[in-house]
Amino acid sequence: MSIEERRIDRLYKLLHQVERNDPDTAAALRWAIFELERMVKG
Repeated sequence: MSIEERRIDRLYKLLHQVERNDPDTAAALRWAIFELERMVKG
């Protein structure tokens, strides 16, 4: 697993922690994860 993939996994964990209490932060994290996954695959 690459460093980028590990970072994305950590962001997913953070997303799951905040998504119920802070929808704005969750939305920002989803966008960041989307962009990082695009960069890693692209």
